[in-house]
Amino acid sequence: MSEYKKICRRCLFSDMGEEAYKEMISAHVDIIKEADRTDEALYKSRLDTCRECEKLNAGTCASCGCFVEIRAALKRSSCPNKKW
Repeated sequence: MSEYKKICRRCLFSDMGEEAYKEMISAHVDIIKEADRTDEALYKSRLDTCRECEKLNAGTCASCGCFVEIRAALKRSSCPNKKW
């Protein structure tokens, strides 16, 4: 019998400890061209804002459905709730 670990509804995928999720997010972020990617400080700042947002739902944004870690990595992206 496999062990079931409930996904935290108030966490980012990278916070969940689930290697498959982390690998998926990393793979998507890694293919973003350097010119289109935010710098590390801005990326972390955006994720900190998302962690505090009531719309964060298991790594996705309840307002738009995006994976917040991918959206936060895109330089020209913005929060649908105008928080960053």
